[in-house]
Amino acid sequence: MINLLSLWQVLVAFEIALFLSYTLIMYIFSKKKVELPEIDYLPTISLIIPMYNEEKIIKEKIENTSQLDYPKDRLKIILLDDHSTDNSKDISSRTIQEQSLNARVIESKGGKGKARALNWLFPSLESEITVISDADALLKEDSLLRISKNFANPNIGGVTGKIVIISDKTRLSKSQEEPYRFYFDIWRLGESNVQSVSVCNGPLMSFRTDLLKKIKIDPDAYADDSDMLFKIIRLGYRVIYNPAAIVYERVPLSVKGRIIQKMKRINGLRSVYMNNLDMLGKGLFGKIIYPYALLTHIISPTIILFIVLLYPLIVLQNPLFLGFLLILFMPKIGGTLLSFMITQFIMNFSFLVPASGSWKAVEDARYNLKK
Repeated sequence: MINLLSLWQVLVAFEIALFLSYTLIMYIFSKKKVELPEIDYLPTISLIIPMYNEEKIIKEKIENTSQLDYPKDRLKIILLDDHSTDNSKDISSRTIQEQSLNARVIESKGGKGKARALNWLFPSLESEITVISDADALLKEDSLLRISKNFANPNIGGVTGKIVIISDKTRLSKSQEEPYRFYFDIWRLGESNVQSVSVCNGPLMSFRTDLLKKIKIDPDAYADDSDMLFKIIRLGYRVIYNPAAIVYERVPLSVKGRIIQKMKRINGLRSVYMNNLDMLGKGLFGKIIYPYALLTHIISPTIILFIVLLYPLIVLQNPLFLGFLLILFMPKIGGTLLSFMITQFIMNFSFLVPASGSWKAVEDARYNLKK
């Protein structure tokens, strides 16, 4: 007969070892100083803003874009419309004119969906660098300048920026997200210094345009950002994280919205990971970063599920194990652990939410943010 206590302890030990070892390894590498070369030349940039029924937020996005501290003659802005049925196009055209911005609205002819629209657009781009930023994300003024410096290294094929959460601070969804983001920054910076990141931040990502012309995003991949990431790595280039290139993102204000958002993202990311299993063991990315990504996104959530489900039985056998709950009330540690446990736990039920479809459940994040 299986000893439930021993099984539970083994599962807990596995989780501790997994995340502690990866955090420690990535922390060490994150402290590695990377000197960026001084450059006098700024590359030309195409800033792509995918757009579908964004009438409530697109004006703010364009106004934010007009504040970017990048030479106007080196920057072209394209609002890529995915057959919007609201007033997004009219509002965009009017705001572009009001801001005297070097921008244009283009309706995709590549078929329905963001991935198809980008695949259709990439061959026509003439800039050296392509930056893609979500319509509901706001870029810090110097974000493009920060990103452009990384491309002075010819081995860098892509750069993703740091997400800073903006939300009503009293909401639970923000308090749960912030501890995760602290460790996310350590993991991504460490991965960058080892070889390449395992996750790309969709609100701000950039790639060499000539590389984008060599790939096709999987039109069925909800995680189009990470699908591009893996395809660029396959071409022999690094994709890195620049924590100085900041993009502001709104967290869904409701817990329900945050859960649905996480489920959608993990569905897409898992699909990308499983489609690239042949990269295991190849280079530093395939030997260190990718295996940990698979463990944390595929294996770990199931183990967390068993840990949670078995815990009441363990307490019934030995009430002293109730003491583990005290950890959740410890300053900083408790909040971080709770955020981690919730995130890993809900990953098990992501199949309940389709990877594509309506974002109505998370629209409160975009429209009802308290100032």
